[in-house]
Amino acid sequence: MRRILTTLLLSALVLMAAGCASTKVYTEDVSTLMVSSDSKTFAVLGPRYHYLFDMPSAMSQAMASGFRTRLTAVVLRDFHVGADGFTWGFVRLQLTGDASPRDRQEALAMHFQTTKEGLVYYTHHIKGKRYLARPGTPSAAQAAGAISASLDQSYRVTVQDSQGSADMMKLLSPVTFLAGTGFVVANPAVVLFALPVAGLEP
Repeated sequence: MRRILTTLLLSALVLMAAGCASTKVYTEDVSTLMVSSDSKTFAVLGPRYHYLFDMPSAMSQAMASGFRTRLTAVVLRDFHVGADGFTWGFVRLQLTGDASPRDRQEALAMHFQTTKEGLVYYTHHIKGKRYLARPGTPSAAQAAGAISASLDQSYRVTVQDSQGSADMMKLLSPVTFLAGTGFVVANPAVVLFALPVAGLEP
């Protein structure tokens, strides 16, 4: 019995080590964050991958608020990609230093929190999926004629990828680019617009 238990324990350790070894780390340069016209999707369009997240209701409210141009986004931890391209991470929206007392009051009414130093913020756990960008689809930055970039510069985000190299698990992005319309998600009626936030801090 002891030998069986020892074998099972060693097997479990080998599987855990293999799982850790298969995790790859890469970086993604982000210059534009986008939201769908139906406010249900939050998207990051990179040159190689597209990340589509379910839009949290609190984030949707903030994006439609009067203080939206005085928001900055902070990536709290590395993003993670798992089986079937499932992607998750934590993003904190916070008011910038030039936010007015009215901005702060409006944000707090939306259940933003405040630190003892006076920082007004809301942390979102976002979940979605990673897709391969379709060949020939321009990145958001390349399509500046149709959509203006919302961030003041390009920011680098670290991604922990445990999906490995299983190409069969990597689906093509449902996001396409239509001249004169911009980026659309599957249905041409659902258009992606640049998020008017001030910046992103990795």
